[in-house]
Amino acid sequence: MRMLAFVTVWIAGAVAPIPCHARGPAPPRWRGVFFNPQVAADPNFPWLLHYGDHRAKVRAALSELRAAARINLVDVHILVPHSLGVPARGNRVGERIEQWANIAFLDNVARFVDDCHEAGLAAELDLVDNRWVPHTVDPEEHIGKPGNPWWPVADETPWDESAEWYRQVIQHVESRALHAEAIALWCMMGNYHWGAAEPVLWDNRIRPEIALWTERFVKRVWPAFRTAGKRPKAAPILLPIFASGGYWEKRTPMERLSAFSNLKRWIVDDLRMPPDYWVMSAYPHCDPAPDGVRYLRKVVEILGRGDAGRILSTDLKGEGHEGDTRDTILSREGRTGAEMLRWHLAKCRQFGFAGWWIWSYQDTPASRTGLRRLDGTWKEDLLREIVAAERR
Repeated sequence: MRMLAFVTVWIAGAVAPIPCHARGPAPPRWRGVFFNPQVAADPNFPWLLHYGDHRAKVRAALSELRAAARINLVDVHILVPHSLGVPARGNRVGERIEQWANIAFLDNVARFVDDCHEAGLAAELDLVDNRWVPHTVDPEEHIGKPGNPWWPVADETPWDESAEWYRQVIQHVESRALHAEAIALWCMMGNYHWGAAEPVLWDNRIRPEIALWTERFVKRVWPAFRTAGKRPKAAPILLPIFASGGYWEKRTPMERLSAFSNLKRWIVDDLRMPPDYWVMSAYPHCDPAPDGVRYLRKVVEILGRGDAGRILSTDLKGEGHEGDTRDTILSREGRTGAEMLRWHLAKCRQFGFAGWWIWSYQDTPASRTGLRRLDGTWKEDLLREIVAAERR
């Protein structure tokens, strides 16, 4: 997901089931990773799209991950293009899923859920749709516009198609999985510019219309997403913005956290449809940050102290994330990857969060963010931090 670079440039220019929508006891404590097994030479190879060819390798990776890191959750992205029978030909209102979908791919997702269950893991499934605002609202930057051969076009009322896409995908996968209880949560995700990234939920004084259209989308789509299927639902992934310079140089802490206050107002205060989980991308040493502000404390205050146990701290920035923490108001001060991970996990305990997951499972030729190197060896210093945190 890691959206910080986009923010700076774009604005400047075996797991027990959880009752869906329960507002009672807190859910299990999740400990996980973004799951990106390197099963082919291409680091971005769509392994879920070709699951039959690589299932044995993936199953082995799941088993090894559970045994070595003692985690209980893996996160994966389910991209709208992969779900389409014809690339860029999005679903249309009133169509049955058989008329628009790549059923084989959706069945692969269900098989993956069952394989997670067999390995003793649960799955967070992030559903990625790019159609959050009409392509005419930002025609230069929108990924879903006429001529794109991969992502479907976002028309003038994209929420109609998107609501049905989210709902039908959830219902199909849950009905095909033998162990749907292994779905820890579904998360409503997608970015109109990048595709697989956090949605643009924050305020922008230069382009205020983006938030207005996004609010309209959320209020039309969230009710369909929240009520689809039986497994828990997470609100759209939230992004705190720590960019320095340009537009963000003089922004207040609350402006940097406007995605949180906006989304809470839209789905809780206005719709009265609270999520089972709040999911947020997390940055190290932001509580307190060098400006003296305790950003995580402010997040809890915005979402509600009673909901701290439903917050998932995700996409944890640490080793290999230099590009994400550069040009920000935060400071690494020479800290190691293990030290940053220790900070993240301690904050999750301090605030009583529902859990966390790390980006990512495995290194790639261009990225060193994994718990596991490209050659398959584990980063023992990171594993020690995870195991130690589990025992606390």
